[in-house]
Amino acid sequence: MARMTPGGKTALAIISGGSSGIGLALAQALQARSCQVVILGRDPGRLSRALARLRPLGPIPPEGLALDVGDAGTVQASMAALLARHGAPHYVITSAGMAWPGAFLEQPLAEHAAQWHTNYCGTLHVLHALAPSMARARRGQVILISSAAALGGFAGYGAYAPSKWALRGLGDILSLELGAHGVRVLTAFPPDTDTPQLAEERARRPAFTARFSAGQRPLSPERVAASILRAADRGRRRVAPGLGASLLLLLGNPFARYLEALQRRLLLRHPEDSRLP
Repeated sequence: MARMTPGGKTALAIISGGSSGIGLALAQALQARSCQVVILGRDPGRLSRALARLRPLGPIPPEGLALDVGDAGTVQASMAALLARHGAPHYVITSAGMAWPGAFLEQPLAEHAAQWHTNYCGTLHVLHALAPSMARARRGQVILISSAAALGGFAGYGAYAPSKWALRGLGDILSLELGAHGVRVLTAFPPDTDTPQLAEERARRPAFTARFSAGQRPLSPERVAASILRAADRGRRRVAPGLGASLLLLLGNPFARYLEALQRRLLLRHPEDSRLP
């Protein structure tokens, strides 16, 4: 039986970055809840494979849209077409993102700009197109996928982390503004998660970042998705799956300062990791 909204309609879930990783795991969970799932992604082939995985999980055929969330005009037009067909979404999940770590003194400005454009502006484009309909309907759940990198200072993420810190700020503000219209907003701070993106990210990590991260076992996307949806169902504003991220979220500055001190000792012990270019 299809999951219904209070108004009697099948719940619509729109998920950017829904063709892989955490976004796909959330799409699978919502497909199993009998939602009308629409996944957004840049790669048509990956979208097609993701849809094939989703179809057996629920009674309502999922949909996929190939688009770049960084293109504001395309996002606006595509979301307007979705709203015309389905009405206001019940879930909007912004999971599209990219992570290119690098030493600040070496990383080109273009990589800073690219990550900001996808991670923050891409989220902004999707929400700007869909949030007004949710506010008018006076219901719905927004889920922003930030990162544990937005809970402390982590060397090697000077280009990536600021975009995720910005999502943390946006989530706090939207929880106030959209909350006044009956829309709930949850910001998620997942740690390393076993996704294709993490494999690419690890290959680019500076030596000092790789040393600090050595031995940390990534969470499965399914575990992260389950934690996020539990928090959403309970009406929470923030969630950090996994022990380390949870400690950062709950203990705040003291634990973040402790992790920064560990990194400083590593950098002093291995000065060859941070030579000037």
